[in-house]
Amino acid sequence: MSKITHIFKTYFPETNGGLEEAIRQYGSHAAKHGFEVEVVSVGSGNYTVTSPDHITARFYRKTFDLLSNPFSMGFARSFKRICNHTDILHFHFPWPTAELLALCHRIEKPALVTFHCDIHKAKLLKRLYLPFVARFMGKMDAVCISSKSLFNTTPYLAQFKDKIHEVSYFVNKNRFAGLGEPDREVAAFVGKHKNYALFAGMLRWYKGLDILLDAAKQMTHHVAIVGKGDLFDRLNARIQNEKISNVHLMGFQSDANLKFLIENCGLVVLPSTAPAEAFGQILLEGLYFSKPLVSTELGTGTSIVNRHNHTGFVVQSGCHLCLARAIDKILTDEHCAQGFSKNAFHHYLDNFTARAQGDKYLRIYKYLLSHTKAQRHKGL
Repeated sequence: MSKITHIFKTYFPETNGGLEEAIRQYGSHAAKHGFEVEVVSVGSGNYTVTSPDHITARFYRKTFDLLSNPFSMGFARSFKRICNHTDILHFHFPWPTAELLALCHRIEKPALVTFHCDIHKAKLLKRLYLPFVARFMGKMDAVCISSKSLFNTTPYLAQFKDKIHEVSYFVNKNRFAGLGEPDREVAAFVGKHKNYALFAGMLRWYKGLDILLDAAKQMTHHVAIVGKGDLFDRLNARIQNEKISNVHLMGFQSDANLKFLIENCGLVVLPSTAPAEAFGQILLEGLYFSKPLVSTELGTGTSIVNRHNHTGFVVQSGCHLCLARAIDKILTDEHCAQGFSKNAFHHYLDNFTARAQGDKYLRIYKYLLSHTKAQRHKGL
């Protein structure tokens, strides 16, 4: 049984976000097809946990965190051993710690990277780091991106066009299977607030949640915000101080609760304000449950998942009035909502199933395993 090792700065159960879910989808699909799968990450301590989907997550205690780049001395010391005790290395960009370690070691095993998004916040450091990114990408046998939009808006990827592969995120049909009943509090919320807008994800700087609060002040419809993160306390303070009574900050929710909330919402909203939002896993999950979508134009894969006037509305980023109008239109116009809902599930079936996208990774893995290093670098 060949072993795949995913390497990323965070993973379940330490954090719960879209990229973590995407990696879980990649891993569970590969495990289903006979691969041994592990995820190596950093966290609150040194421990190992194996999930029901047959993914083993190994965590190394975080030593410090600098500009969203966690570093672990234990991970650095173990990096060579990690590389030697696997068959395929699957990096997830960006995580400078792992990328610099890869440059410091000779990697003989097949290696690929999924380029999830560019570095957007620390622009000065990005300019200093770009030469290292180029060297790292050059060492990879394959570079996977979630959309052509991401390639087109990231100029330095052009030099690696011969090893670029477009593989979108996807939702496995088993993602929400066998989860049980929701908590009593969540069931009560749904019973009381029908036809609400739902946001779910990590509460990060680029998610546009202040814009969503501003939009909510223009509406009577209820908005549920699910997730945890650094912005939780500030968002909660705004809701209380400004008396935004139609916004419900629900914190982290289990998969069973999340499923129930998606199933019963009127639409899924993703109001992100920066291209750090490369795709939007929650949008895919909305499609899966036939939900209309409202998202913002970022020049990334979000507008591939949400096709304007087909599966929902794509509005101007940062415009709370645009966001409010789009949400209001779907939640008040039943004919509009039904049309988007019908299109949403067909869009999922055509483009974002495990068979449509996950099998692309399987083909890449199998190619890398069956060719020499020299052959791999000539391209798939």
